[in-house]
Amino acid sequence: MRELPGLWRLVTMSPRSGNLRALAQYRVIRTFRKPRSLLILSRSNQGESKMAEEKVGSKVLLMVSGGPDSATLAKVIRESEGSGTQIHGLYLRSGHPSDDKEIESANKILKGVGGKLEIIDISSTVTALGASRPMIHSEASIMPFGNVLVLSIASTFALRIGAKAIYIALHKDDADESYEYTEGYMSSIGDLFSSATARAAKIEAPFINIRKVEVFRKGHALKVDYSTTWSCIRGREKHCGDCGACRSRRRAFVQAGFPDPTDYEREPLAIDTVGIEVISA
Repeated sequence: MRELPGLWRLVTMSPRSGNLRALAQYRVIRTFRKPRSLLILSRSNQGESKMAEEKVGSKVLLMVSGGPDSATLAKVIRESEGSGTQIHGLYLRSGHPSDDKEIESANKILKGVGGKLEIIDISSTVTALGASRPMIHSEASIMPFGNVLVLSIASTFALRIGAKAIYIALHKDDADESYEYTEGYMSSIGDLFSSATARAAKIEAPFINIRKVEVFRKGHALKVDYSTTWSCIRGREKHCGDCGACRSRRRAFVQAGFPDPTDYEREPLAIDTVGIEVISA
């Protein structure tokens, strides 16, 4: 018998020898045909089973952009799931100028919640499909059915790592701009994936019925460091202040009623013209 760290140990038992009456106490993880044996995990103390489960933990996948919304969601996940859950952040490199700045911010977000960042390069696919952004970005050209593409990749990756859920930080402002980001559409995608396999991760969009300003207020209450996040569609040293993403970011801070820590090249103007009408704080 080889002892493993913590409360778990590996036990090899032959069906021909020994008594398997206690097998119900164990969880079988693999069966070998040659030799004919069972590789099982046993608990050294049944009374400590709950502690062992918390130590092993479950996995969730967070679609991370490096922006304020995904930074808030990362903190929400950690608060709700507890320290035993492994948070894997997935960033899809699309080949756009903001990739490097977004990845830099995404790394900081995942480190802040004790998670791990995974990166998949889909830039050649995005280029072949017209080079639009696969997911919503205020006033940027968005790929039709990009949400399906992104969630298909995420679902496949979630299966590979054994994640129980895929979290995405879409909110009501996004849903108002495109049907692809509505609760009904997201539910349809989830139903499609689960019809293919019972192991499909559940798609979770906890912000889908609240505005961006409410996401910011929630993050502020959770002490999210928004100064380390990135929104600008341009990959410069500072946020440009002109693009729709920068103006949407500034508007959310103004509506939320707390200071914007962002370093802009120029002060964002016409913030009331981004997306839908301004929501008063």
